[in-house]
Amino acid sequence: MSTLSYVKSFIRPFRWHLVGLIALTGVLSIFAMLPPLLVRDVINRVITAGEHERLFGVSFFLIGTAIAATACGYLQVLGTAFVGQSFVMRIRMAVYSHMLRLGMAYFGRESTGKLINKLMGDSSTLQQILSVATMQVVSDLVCAIFAITATLFINWRLAVPLFLLLILFVVNYKLSIGRLKKLTRAFRGAEDRVAAGVQDRLATNMTVKTYGTEERENALFSEQSQASMDLSREAQVATGMFSTNVRLLSDVGRVVIYFLGCAMVLSGSASYGDVTAFSAYAMQLLWPAVRFSQLAQQLENVRISAERLFEILDEQPQIIESSNPQDIGKAQGEVSLKDVVFSYVPGKPVLRGISFDVKPGETVALVGPTGCGKTTVLSLLMRLYDIDSGSITIDGTDVRDLSFRCLRQQFGIVLQESMLFTISIADNISYARPSATREQVEAAARVAEIHEDIIRLPQGYDSVYGERDVQLSVGQKQRLAIARAVLADPAILVMDEATSALDSKSERAIQIAMERFLKDRTAFIVAHRLSTIRNAHHIILLDGGVIVEHGTHESLLDIPGGRYRHLYETYAGKGVIEEE
Repeated sequence: MSTLSYVKSFIRPFRWHLVGLIALTGVLSIFAMLPPLLVRDVINRVITAGEHERLFGVSFFLIGTAIAATACGYLQVLGTAFVGQSFVMRIRMAVYSHMLRLGMAYFGRESTGKLINKLMGDSSTLQQILSVATMQVVSDLVCAIFAITATLFINWRLAVPLFLLLILFVVNYKLSIGRLKKLTRAFRGAEDRVAAGVQDRLATNMTVKTYGTEERENALFSEQSQASMDLSREAQVATGMFSTNVRLLSDVGRVVIYFLGCAMVLSGSASYGDVTAFSAYAMQLLWPAVRFSQLAQQLENVRISAERLFEILDEQPQIIESSNPQDIGKAQGEVSLKDVVFSYVPGKPVLRGISFDVKPGETVALVGPTGCGKTTVLSLLMRLYDIDSGSITIDGTDVRDLSFRCLRQQFGIVLQESMLFTISIADNISYARPSATREQVEAAARVAEIHEDIIRLPQGYDSVYGERDVQLSVGQKQRLAIARAVLADPAILVMDEATSALDSKSERAIQIAMERFLKDRTAFIVAHRLSTIRNAHHIILLDGGVIVEHGTHESLLDIPGGRYRHLYETYAGKGVIEEE
């Protein structure tokens, strides 16, 4: 879809509001164009011809048009503000909703800071499409048509140099707009890089501090900011040259028109009232040209913002829901992978022919070196990516045939890096189940061994995470994530290094509670702690995207020279299987 088509689709709901605003602007413009004709009438008939009785009527009419124009202007400002803000809100909601439907691959290649910059900054810039300045363009168009007609009617000879002057305005615009467009786009790209860099550095602030790289990061930020500022300066210079030419043409043109008019008065080919009215209407033509020239940079910013923002809407979701999605309710937890092949980059498979079956209530432990595909298997289960070939089924139904809502509700997820929102602790726990009662929230917190820590916070469960004194350790955040998964009451629990940040005492307490919670519930666990792995019904050792060994803890230990046996014998004393 083109940028113009997108703009039309978002403006369409407000078309009648816009019709009203344009009509109001037209009336306001006509009011503004009447005074020169009335002044001409006063000079030619009241002062020159002596028709003094007309003075009162003309004065009364001038006052009336001023009051009417003020009232129309006030209504125009209110209406434009309402439509502009509603327009921006509609675009923001559409883009944000579309972003949530995009796959993980998109967010892997696009910086979060850049996306935030587009969603908030570019959408705000788009409001200028429906601003008082834009309505001024409509007003200027009406005034220009009126002024052209009036100048031709008053004195067509004076109109000729005026039209030549307008052609010079167009030439100046055509010569300047290309450079302005190029510099504006380059500047916006530089601003994206600055925003992305700031977001990345703030998100990894601990890494920056622990390695003492503050000076290096300051230098990098300074370099990126300087590049952005240089582009901004170039754009301002180009805009300044453009505006200078506009002012020069306007000032010179005004002088030329004025002296030509005076020469006609002296030669007797035009009256003083005609020249006065013509000069006023000439300004009604020149000032719109000046204002449009001044708005050129603003309009170019709007166009570029629209293109950048609608690029997101042009992005097609990689994961598409079935045209006839199925809902199986809460699953029993039977999972089957058959000859699964998957690659992030075409032609470079990460998983090659993965097959295994899991019965309801069984626990699967995935082990293996970094990059072997452990986390990828979990992502494919939840259909965060689509497999290249093969099949993944839950209770006999292919995950590609399930509705997104049904599929995602089957899982409770606890990751190594727990993500919490800036909302209350209770709302963080009940995020996947907002209808849960406080008693259910507290019960889940007790299972995760975090209840006692929560009640010691300033506002207990109502404390807002991230505000003032509500700071949590990594282990506490992981236990909150576990409580969230417990409260969701999923058919399948996914845990990716979920207890890696816990001390031995806390881990043991959670394990006891989780054993009760996992009863009759399917679980997939990525972990290196032997205490977590050895009790699994299935231990799957992955390497190079294939299953190297598969069995229980005891059966794998019975394999002479086996990979798992080697890992266990090597790291049993440490309690943790380290990756080689």
